[in-house]
Order: sequence, then C-alpha cells, then structure tokens
Amino acid sequence: MKIYFERTGGFAGLRRSISLDTDKMPPSESEQIHSMCNNVNFSNPPKFEPKNGTADLFHYKITVESKDGTRTLETSDLSMTPEFENLVTFLSNKVQEK
Repeated sequence: MKIYFERTGGFAGLRRSISLDTDKMPPSESEQIHSMCNNVNFSNPPKFEPKNGTADLFHYKITVESKDGTRTLETSDLSMTPEFENLVTFLSNKVQEK
C-alpha cells in the first residue's frame, strides 16, 4: 500500500508532505498503518467547509493506493474524525522524522 500525505496551512502557511510504501516499512509499522487506514471511513468523509476566520487551520489530504483502488480524503482540524486524527498524527510524526 502506498500513502501520500500532505498538510498545508497553519499560521505560516507551510506545506509538509511525505510518501510512504508499507512494503518498505518495518512489519510492525506496516501493520499499524494498515489498521489505521482500515478504520478511516474514506467512503463517507467529513464535510470540509472553510469558514471565515479559520485561515490558520491545518488542512490535510491523504491518498491511499492499495489493491482495492485509490482513495483520497481531505479535511481540516475542525472536521476530522478521531480515526482520521490517529492517522494524521502517525503521518505527521513520519514527516518530522524525514
């Protein structure tokens, strides 16, 4: 499975991104990220509706390519589900590691 993660926005308007291939990750991390992706509801994403005064929020885009196809989900700090937040936290930590 391949995962493309992008975080944009915030006070400075920075863009951070990373691409991961679970086949090239340690087995424990690969299992962890597969589990997190399976818990995110890509078919019924939260509504992402920017509001006035929310310019400094972070916006997230995650695309997952697997044998089941390609799925993309976009959201912000205000509209993310707990499951999506777990995945964002994991991927944000990976961005910091690189």
